[in-house]
Amino acid sequence: MLLKQQRFSRLGFISISGALLLCLAFLLIASTPNLLIPVLLLSTLPLAYIISRFQWQVPFIKILAFSLPFSLELQIFEGSMLRVPGEPLIVLAAAVFLFKFISEWRLKRVKLFKEWVWVLPFMAAYAFTIPFSGLLFVSLKFAMVNYVYIVVFYFFLSILFSENPKLFPQMLLLFGAGMLLVTFWSVFRLWQWEWNPVVVRGIFRPFYKDHTIFGASAALLSAFWFSYAVFSKEKLSRFLSLGAGITFLGIVLFSASRGAFMSIAFFSGLLLLVLVGARLKHLVIIGLALLIIVLIFREPIQTRLQRIEAVSYDSEAGLIDRTVSTGNVTTDVSNIERLNRWVSAWRMFRERPLTGFGPGTYQFEYIPFQEPSLMNRLTVTNPWDIPEGSGGTAHSEYLLALSELGIWGLLGFMIILGRWFFIAFNKSHNHLNRRWMLVAFLALSTYIFHAFFNNFLTTDKFAFLFWGTAAWLISNLHYQNEENVLPTG
Repeated sequence: MLLKQQRFSRLGFISISGALLLCLAFLLIASTPNLLIPVLLLSTLPLAYIISRFQWQVPFIKILAFSLPFSLELQIFEGSMLRVPGEPLIVLAAAVFLFKFISEWRLKRVKLFKEWVWVLPFMAAYAFTIPFSGLLFVSLKFAMVNYVYIVVFYFFLSILFSENPKLFPQMLLLFGAGMLLVTFWSVFRLWQWEWNPVVVRGIFRPFYKDHTIFGASAALLSAFWFSYAVFSKEKLSRFLSLGAGITFLGIVLFSASRGAFMSIAFFSGLLLLVLVGARLKHLVIIGLALLIIVLIFREPIQTRLQRIEAVSYDSEAGLIDRTVSTGNVTTDVSNIERLNRWVSAWRMFRERPLTGFGPGTYQFEYIPFQEPSLMNRLTVTNPWDIPEGSGGTAHSEYLLALSELGIWGLLGFMIILGRWFFIAFNKSHNHLNRRWMLVAFLALSTYIFHAFFNNFLTTDKFAFLFWGTAAWLISNLHYQNEENVLPTG
């Protein structure tokens, strides 16, 4: 009894001391941002040890999920930004994972390692291309950030989810609650601008850089909860999940992100295929058929696209007009600039097909590769002087990988996606966790589509949604795997 009291006294002392130190640290950081790095270096390992020692990793990871929507960029040094509190907490989570892995889990005891292997080619592409970068520090930092995201949100979370599959829906509820608060903030800002739709792009700041990443996040959450409602067997769970799906669909519409809205349409089509029992071979056949149709009717399609007059920035445009405007490649400046970025990325790939230009270098290297006929008022000619309403990188996750990591980066990413497709449409059959695996994949499908038009995986908020959902997918596959496979005979 005395030993137990001593343990709780020590625990209380550590908790209070840690809270006081954190408060002091944030006060110092607010007045002197340059102190953030020294504070992180000094506190990360001790805090990680405490969290690991007292088995606090689940409450901690829930706090991380809730705080991510509020993460904002803070300048630490000149030209160097840090997303606070997201990235410091992610670094702390990586240290917790390290402690837990060394002390308890070990590689030989982790059944999920066979799934982690599928990510290694993509991670290797970062390491392989760094030496060929003209901006070595940028590439090292960019690669390290992506490594930490994958380690925390894919490796670490997959282990936690395999121990407690209900943890991820709980984390999404917390993340969604944070997003709702940001939505209220954005509605307030829109009200300040007298409901002028032109300002929607920037009303999510400082928490979200623009409406596209906010819309993509809402689309993934909407797809998750709609799918959860479809596959749940409990009436109350169905009702609540449907309400959440509708809420985040409303946020997608509010964000005015064309890519997010189209990703919901893509998800709806995929959900229909899942419900009729489609397998991977059926998807391949449908994909090839669509490709053949596009090639056969290429000229009529081009002619119709050239006749589209709707533009994305028209304040009077409705949802249909804004969606149709995605095909306007003649007068819509946003679309023309996106084409310019795609052409630049392709030319960069052709220049260095095997090595790429190095992780994180696109925004600094693409300028000489731009197509003069596509240059417009949004075109960047100086990476340190970006026109209003412009910015971003390749506006495509796939082309960004090609330009920065060469062919190996794209192949590595496609291997990951191919594995997830295979799990959802083949491995999930005769599995008791099939419905949750399909929920995870259908949510991921929104970004698999959206990634053709934007790239968000280098942001803490969306990295959690993407890699975390994938972690739930693979953890459901291997959760008590032997007992969860139904007999086929």
